[in-house]
Amino acid sequence: MKVIGLTGGVGSGKSLAAQMLAQEYQAQLLITDELGHTVMEQGQRAYEEILGHFGRELMQEDGTIDRTLLAQKVFADEQEREWLNSVIHPAVIRYIEEYIAARKEEPGTIVLESALLFESGCDRFCDEVWYVCVPEAVRRQRLAESRGYSQEKITSILKRQLSEEEFRRRSDVVIENNGTMEELRQKILSEIKA
Repeated sequence: MKVIGLTGGVGSGKSLAAQMLAQEYQAQLLITDELGHTVMEQGQRAYEEILGHFGRELMQEDGTIDRTLLAQKVFADEQEREWLNSVIHPAVIRYIEEYIAARKEEPGTIVLESALLFESGCDRFCDEVWYVCVPEAVRRQRLAESRGYSQEKITSILKRQLSEEEFRRRSDVVIENNGTMEELRQKILSEIKA
């Protein structure tokens, strides 16, 4: 199984690229944002640890963790956010490692989509790293329109991400997402066949 790490800044189109790879090339997707939610589900790695730390008031009637309430707690307190990340990130890493190891000898492709691929160390699981990039002005416009983010919030997010130069330096493939969806599809097609 070939593992492609797919990364890029917020608003770059990496999720769209991942979906294209899944739909057109039957790639299996591992999306770290979704895995962060998975490891907080009942019976999963981080569930009891989070409830033990923050208290059972985070538990909803169905037993799931109230992620909205959790977000309020961690975004109001940097230390709590760091603690949560210290629990979630290792659990996600273990999940990815086990998932890939169980399928390593199978044919096909796994796409590991992560904005923090390098920062988390997940690039070590990848045979190739693809960076989806788009000009900052376009990213800002997408985030304002699709997510309703203010320019201040966008600036804050962008400051916390790797620079474009660093993404490019550490990636094997750079996909410029500065055109239409069809143009993006064609760029992905040429890379998957390479």
